[in-house]
Amino acid sequence: MNIRDKGYQRVARPALLPLLLSLGAWATGCGGAESVDASEAPLGTETQAASDANLYDSFTRANHDSRLYSLEQGVHAWTPNPYWGSAWGIMSGRAYLSKDDGTWADHYATVPGTSDVRVMVTLAVLGQYSGLTFRHVDRGNGWKLATDTSLGKYFLTRYLSGTQTFPLQIDQVPVAGDVLEVRAQGTRIDVYINGVYKGGINDATHQYATRVGLLASQDNLARFDEFKVYTQGTRDATLQPFRSDSVWNLPIGQGATFGDTTEPSTRDFLATSINGVTVTSWANWNQYSHPISFAANTDPWATVTDSNDSSRNGAYYVPATATIADGSDKHMHVINPQRTVIDEAWATTRVSTTAYTVGRHHTIDLYGSGLGPKAGVRAYGGSAVGGLIRAWETTSTHPKYTGKIQHALALAVDRAQLYYSSGWSGYDSSGYGTAKGYVWPATEQDWGSETTYKGKVPMGAYFAIPPTVDLNTQGLTAEGKMVAQALQDFGAYVTDATVGCVTFYVEPAAPASFVNNLRKDAAKLRSLLRRVTNNSAATPNGPGARRVPMLPDLAPPAP
Repeated sequence: MNIRDKGYQRVARPALLPLLLSLGAWATGCGGAESVDASEAPLGTETQAASDANLYDSFTRANHDSRLYSLEQGVHAWTPNPYWGSAWGIMSGRAYLSKDDGTWADHYATVPGTSDVRVMVTLAVLGQYSGLTFRHVDRGNGWKLATDTSLGKYFLTRYLSGTQTFPLQIDQVPVAGDVLEVRAQGTRIDVYINGVYKGGINDATHQYATRVGLLASQDNLARFDEFKVYTQGTRDATLQPFRSDSVWNLPIGQGATFGDTTEPSTRDFLATSINGVTVTSWANWNQYSHPISFAANTDPWATVTDSNDSSRNGAYYVPATATIADGSDKHMHVINPQRTVIDEAWATTRVSTTAYTVGRHHTIDLYGSGLGPKAGVRAYGGSAVGGLIRAWETTSTHPKYTGKIQHALALAVDRAQLYYSSGWSGYDSSGYGTAKGYVWPATEQDWGSETTYKGKVPMGAYFAIPPTVDLNTQGLTAEGKMVAQALQDFGAYVTDATVGCVTFYVEPAAPASFVNNLRKDAAKLRSLLRRVTNNSAATPNGPGARRVPMLPDLAPPAP
């Protein structure tokens, strides 16, 4: 069969090296051999970091000094310069309560809230009953998350029509610097402290509220470092994972600078013949790509044995018909029933519906960054689904279809194009690859790169179509133009190695019509790309204001 029908394969993997040398990916064709290490921080920690794309209001903004007077208030007014005898105010970016009149109800200020909201407050100096109010209609009908310093705990209290109840008491001693967070969505209220989930309740009374605010009572000098109100995220983590500020979702900066065709990495990326290798352009789809399956609690509970490192073994729900990619890479990626993580596997063999062997397995937080170290099965050290063109965004009948691809794309190039600088294959104590040449956000490169990498394209290099390029004049198909727009608005990262091509990755469930036209345009798209030369951890996807608006934050997982 013609190789274009079969997809581009990786070369054969060598015999296994000793386990003490934690294996990296040996080789990938236009299909992607990968290997990295395991999971990220706990889910609660990762979801604590909200994107300012969903910031609704904040008392840390400089312009609030002039806007406070228009906010709805309690008995005591706000002042931009608090003094003894006044009540609330902002000084040095910090909200103060500086008067105690011995009452419970008067010391609050509010901003309009929405039906679904995240409210966060950082406590600078604790006071008895300092905290936050939310879903607040009036002082006789509201919810509060507050400290009780005398009892040494937090509590969630409901005050409704003169009756106060304590539906949730949290045995954690309040300390200065604690970050309190409430997420209210539908009838559900969930409480987090310092990013750790502390419990929740279902109650419909908070749905009638319109405001959220600060709380302090019977207290001198309750101070708040931050008060932030976020609208609830709407983005589905199973369809477009990772935080809004992840490089996979962050639009390119308007201050991005681009290498020209003589810049070494751009030159080698564009090459059609380099170091004795002919390099074509392609899109992996029916083979050597990344199928995604969704698990349910009724699916078989399966053991997943990592043949290279037993510490990466796993056990989780796997549908009996979970798709394993065609081609020798044999990826199998399964999203858990709670829709919070994806278990990624490479070189998968289904021994039975309850037992699998794999060459590498990692559990990835869908609410994290999608980056390594120890966070994915691709050669760059991160998630395999980062940069994948998904079926839903290429299928016009899908209910979430927008006609746009609103994220960065993953690319793989031949080893003749990839760059090696120094060191030998292995990992340091933090999980970073010791064979060098890769650049941020990559955390490693292929195993054996010291002998197989021959060019100047670093693993992790960031490419994009410059804003000066008019996409309407490039003769692209509608599908090709959709991809080109993503490459101009979000860019693409080199994440893997291939054999004889530069390739995009499309989910196998995507329509053939989309892929056929993308493959027609792949060479043209590659010719338009240039290396972004000022991409770094300090200036991710280039500095400056974003070219297009930030994406919505992720919707919280269902309780």
